[in-house]
Amino acid sequence: MVGRPVSTINGRDTAADERQNLESTFRQIVESIPVPVAVTTPTGEVENLNQATLKYFGRTLEELKGWKSSDVVHPDDLERTISAQLEAHMAGCSYNVESRHRGADGVYRWFNVLGLPLRDEQGNILRWFHLQVDIDDRKRAEEKLKASEVDLGHIINTIPAFAWSADPDGTTDFFNQHYLDYVGLSAEQAKDWGWTMAVHPDDRDSLAQRWRGIMASGQTGETEARLRRVDGSYRWFLFRASPLHDETGAIVKWYGTNTDIDDLKQGETFIRDSEQRFRTIFDEAGTGITLLDLAVGEPIQNNRALQKMLDCTEEELGRYETFNRLTFEGDRESDAHTFRDLCEGKCDTMRMEKHFVLRDGRSIWANVIFTLLRDAAGDPRYVIAIHEDITERKLTVEKLQAKQDLLDLAQKAARAMAFDWYIQEPVNTWSPEQEALYGLAPGTFDGKFESWKGLIHPKDWPLVVKTLQHAHKTGEISIEFRVNWPDGSTHWLAANGQMFFDEQRAPYRMVGFTSDVTSRKRAEEELRRSEAFLAEGQHLSRIGNFSWSTASDEIMWSEQLYRIFEFDPDLTITLELIGSRVHPDDASMLFDMVERARTGATDFEYEHRLLMPDNSIKHLHLIAHRAPDRDGQVEYIGAVQDVTERRRSEEALSKARSELAHVARASTLGALTASIAHEVNQPLSGIITNASTCLRMLGADPPNVDGALETARRTIRDGKRASDVITRLRALFGKKDITTESIDLNEATLEVLALSRSELQRGQVVVQTQLANDLPPVIGDRVQLQQVILNLVLNASDAMSTVNDGPRQMFVKTELSEDVNVRFSVSDTGVGLRPETMDHLFDAFFTTKSTGMGIGLSISRSIIEGHQGQIGATPNDGPGATFYFSVPRSPAGNRAVLVTDAVSNDDKHVWRKA
Repeated sequence: MVGRPVSTINGRDTAADERQNLESTFRQIVESIPVPVAVTTPTGEVENLNQATLKYFGRTLEELKGWKSSDVVHPDDLERTISAQLEAHMAGCSYNVESRHRGADGVYRWFNVLGLPLRDEQGNILRWFHLQVDIDDRKRAEEKLKASEVDLGHIINTIPAFAWSADPDGTTDFFNQHYLDYVGLSAEQAKDWGWTMAVHPDDRDSLAQRWRGIMASGQTGETEARLRRVDGSYRWFLFRASPLHDETGAIVKWYGTNTDIDDLKQGETFIRDSEQRFRTIFDEAGTGITLLDLAVGEPIQNNRALQKMLDCTEEELGRYETFNRLTFEGDRESDAHTFRDLCEGKCDTMRMEKHFVLRDGRSIWANVIFTLLRDAAGDPRYVIAIHEDITERKLTVEKLQAKQDLLDLAQKAARAMAFDWYIQEPVNTWSPEQEALYGLAPGTFDGKFESWKGLIHPKDWPLVVKTLQHAHKTGEISIEFRVNWPDGSTHWLAANGQMFFDEQRAPYRMVGFTSDVTSRKRAEEELRRSEAFLAEGQHLSRIGNFSWSTASDEIMWSEQLYRIFEFDPDLTITLELIGSRVHPDDASMLFDMVERARTGATDFEYEHRLLMPDNSIKHLHLIAHRAPDRDGQVEYIGAVQDVTERRRSEEALSKARSELAHVARASTLGALTASIAHEVNQPLSGIITNASTCLRMLGADPPNVDGALETARRTIRDGKRASDVITRLRALFGKKDITTESIDLNEATLEVLALSRSELQRGQVVVQTQLANDLPPVIGDRVQLQQVILNLVLNASDAMSTVNDGPRQMFVKTELSEDVNVRFSVSDTGVGLRPETMDHLFDAFFTTKSTGMGIGLSISRSIIEGHQGQIGATPNDGPGATFYFSVPRSPAGNRAVLVTDAVSNDDKHVWRKA
């Protein structure tokens, strides 16, 4: 047998041993790997598995060789895993796939399978290593993170607050959907600074300034502003922003939320208003109140009523020591113990009668009601004490030695009594107080229903029956009825109570309160009668009342005022409605009244006219006074009188007086006939003389033309003099309507004296004038004032007609009086005035002259009073008397309007400054 060379055999054996050693080493390496490792052939068949793999899957190598057709790999991942391996085998490159593998416990876990080819020196694939790294925890963390991100997105878009983020420079880059839906903007519209479009215009600047301040501080900050909802309404929001810093501390992001606080703001407003109302009620309450905050202690809040009751200041009553000192010494320990029980929450309310001793020694008794208020946790927090001063009541009880309780005493004092009537009982017992309400002596009522019926006024019994029937249905008793007392008097009683029923709904008991309301019913009747009398009085006097609130323009009218204006009583009165009745010429008065009222005028008075629908005219006199109403608002209370009939009478009287004044002027004309003839004769004589002289000068040879011209000029002058005299006479004695103008009283006086010159000379009267320089003008009727001057001048002349033993001197004077009126006076040296005639000088038809009519001075007084002036007379220290009148001057820059009711047919007017 030919054998192989030993060296060859040895070499082959050595190679085999090396491969065996390599395989062994390879297996040891695979086994030493702590994670599952699979080794497959180049075509993918399982060749070897390490213990970590077998342990995880809990299967044998043979079982795992068929992994592609088993549940080793999760069905959802199997196809993808096989496909990844096949692609790797075909490409001859590594692969990486994530799949779920079923462990021995039947639970699938995620693995990252990394397939690596093992190649020989020629690059041929000898085996595939499949390293299986357990990534189940990571995958689950990723799923949780993904789920968290989804949840976070849902949370951000569903939280009730508005979420947003911004870059470090403040430009916004994200808004949650809730924010965008609310403001009605898209994400594109809202980004950067577009979101400010939804901020209230009044809040934008302050919000932007605050936002810049927060960014500058780098700290969390907040502010409040209003945001516009998609429907256009605005609500208050709290804007809160917080920064996000990186590792270096630099701000990389701002995150913020907007929380709706509109209800909170309204609640704060409500609480603030409530606190104000509470403070007002607390301070203005008629009873003493204290409020103790147990968490704070002193000071104890107290109101003015308690300060007044205990004669202490607010500061003094803010201390426990003050209340302890004021408490009656014998009560201090027990009162303090009781109060401590309340503060510790052992009770929630209690009532006690406290005895205070003031520093002046006076005793004050107070009925004190303590109320404990608890916080949300149920712990004691506040104590409110209401102190009712019952000192007088206590003294009354002591004086009367009352043995009954306070309710009985109150019932007696008020003539009222509780009743308790058992309907099904034949007899009920009445107390003496109940019997007294019916005028019965104590113990005289037999308690029977028929007897009670006999006490009721017969006309009111049907009402009592109706009330009882109503009580059968509702259980409520409320009635006022009359009772006949045994002494024949009638009294009113008011009963209020409740009817109770048994299980069969049958009435068995009536309980309530009966009081004597006779005084009130009589007062109501008197009030009703007074209102009726007032309404009838307003109707008869044609006076209506009104009230007008300038704040709300609410106007209330009486019935008579509706009748005066001829408005339907159902109409709501407004200034516009009133203006529709005011005469167009008087509309300015209405505007003036409204303007004065709105500027705070205290009182005003107007006379104006109404133009009625039938074109008739009504004259009204209005007077109003400013006063505050119950709410402290300005209100005007006034009255309006229909003075139409009075105005018609005044117009008729004015017409008669005008006619009488004309008669007086005409009679004066007769008295001045000689004087007037003289005044006219003088210029006429001059005209004749000058005309004759002119003819002679023109007839001379040669004619004296210059002389004739001068003579002609004198003729013209005398003609004007005659014309002026006639003009003044026509003005003075003509019959025409009065006219108002600015009058120089000096000039008017000189004109009258000029007309009277001859008459005065014939009576041997010497006239001296003292007319003031720079006398201010007056506004009035020239003819009327000259008529008064002429009357006083002629009366002064007549008064001196019988004086033969002395001079007949007349002093005419004008001046500015002390009250800044213009004054005219005429003094004479005549017979003077007798004391008994002084009060009647200006009465109509009173005269001291045998031929006088007694109307001159009466008319003069009417004229001067129509000019808002005064007229009078005084005896001189020597002989004679002085008659005078004064009228208001015409103030510079003011317009005066004259009206007189004496001598005019026009409407009545009043002097007023405009």
